This record gives sequence, C-alpha cells and structure tokens, in this order.
Amino acid sequence: MSKAPRVGFLVAGDPEPAWSLFRKAMAGLGHIDGRTIAYDYRASDADPAQLERLAAELVSRKPDVIVPILSPAIVAVRKATSTIPIVFFGAAPDIGGVNNVARPEGNLTGVFSPSSTLAGKGMQLFREIRPIDRFGALVNAQDPFHVPLLRDIKATAVAEKIDLVTTLVRSRDELSTAFRSMKDGAVAGVIVQPSLGLEACASLALKLALPAISFRREFADAGGLYSYGADPAEIQRLVAASVDKVLKGAKPGSLPVQQATRMELIVNQKTARALGIVLPSMFLAQADEVIE
Repeated sequence: MSKAPRVGFLVAGDPEPAWSLFRKAMAGLGHIDGRTIAYDYRASDADPAQLERLAAELVSRKPDVIVPILSPAIVAVRKATSTIPIVFFGAAPDIGGVNNVARPEGNLTGVFSPSSTLAGKGMQLFREIRPIDRFGALVNAQDPFHVPLLRDIKATAVAEKIDLVTTLVRSRDELSTAFRSMKDGAVAGVIVQPSLGLEACASLALKLALPAISFRREFADAGGLYSYGADPAEIQRLVAASVDKVLKGAKPGSLPVQQATRMELIVNQKTARALGIVLPSMFLAQADEVIE
C-alpha cells in the first residue's frame, strides 16, 4: 500500500475559515483526511521568528507540498525550503515573491487577490454610509504586505480628499491602544489589515463603538461592520486545485499563479444597529450577504 501524501499548512493570523475550507475543497477532489492524505497544521500570529520556527518544523516533516496562508507565512516557508513545492494564498506578487505570475518557476505557485486595491474600494464604499473627513488604517508592521496595502489606501485617500490616520501595529498587545488612539482621533471609521487578527480587531472596534471594515469576509462574520474582498471558498478551491495538480506530478513553477475573481460585500446589520448606524437601502442592495 502506497504512503498517503503529506501536506503542510501554515497560517499567519486567524486559521478559520481557510483551514476548514481548504480541507473541504481537497476532500471534493478525493483527498480524505486521515485516509488518502495526511495534514500537518500550524498557525501563528504574524511574528516572523515564530513563523520561521513553524515553517522549519513543517519542512522537517518532509511534506509533499506546503500551503502558507498570508504574506508572513509565505516569507517564512520560502526561507525554509527552496525544494519542497509551495502553493500559497496571499500577496506574494505584491511583495516581490513572484516575478512572473504566468510562469512563476522554482518551487512556488498559488493564489492571490487584489487586496490592496479592494481595501481602497472598501474605504470608498464607506462614503455611502456616512461622510468621511478622517479615516483610520490599522496595518501590521510585521507583515510585508502592509507596504503595498498602505500605498493603495493612501492613493484612495488622496483621490477622495480623506485625511488618513495610519497606525502600524507590531503585536496584538498593541491593538487595544491602537484602537483607542483611533477613537480619540475622531476617525469616521477604520480599515483593518487581516493578519492583525480579525476576531480580536472586530471585538475591540465594537467595544469602542468604532465602525471598522476589512477585506476578508471573516471580519464581518466576527462582528466587523462590513468586508469587501475575495470569496474565501473560491480562494481555497483554487489553492486545493493547484495542490492536487502538484500531488499528481505537476511542477509548481509551471502552474500559473491564479487571481481570485469573485468579490463579495458582506454586511453585518447587527453590528450596524449596535453602532447606531442606519445603513442606506442602496448600500444594502449591493451586499452579497447581510448578516442579521
């Protein structure tokens, strides 16, 4: 009997729903956890040292493929191995990790979404709810994606004549102070980088009655006001499809990096009511899902 292939999975930030969606997508392709495939799972905040340690652990297990989720995990896994196939989800093209998306070469391929552009669009959508003079941006200094993210958010702020208040957070211990600073700064709302921890950020924003948005739907699920970004189920189906091809013999460098194409606006109506915000009917009509 042949040995079941082994897949390493490393998440920077909140593990769900990526972890569950990935395994579901793999099962749909015939890879049954514990029977026809084995998984090694690791998760951490975006701390580079911790992620490097976990990536090294995964490499030592000699998996057939490693799946890093979000930029800090991609960086750690790339540092740990140049031979084991890598299928990522995150902003590798934005941070210089992939030079040619059509033919990435080497041991790397994966899936990305235009998250920095979507963040700017998400901020523009806020104008349909209430006027914006000042808006906050909480970004993760430990995540290399914060550089292109801030670039695009700032470009949107300039175009929309919005005073952007930026705070770089280096650990989750700083989140409470960062949110309090935003509240004291009288921002109309704040956009949150996902690798800071979506559940923690949604909870802190709600406690301070601060409207907060992001570009991962998990943020709206966790109590954020809304999210505008790529469909996470589609993302993990694309990731799983590439992993499946690699397990069947394809070289990752010959597989084009794919871009998520299905975007969705998820609105948390319960949070809006808690914040005393009446969402306009035209805004709600754009939503793909309204959480009641």
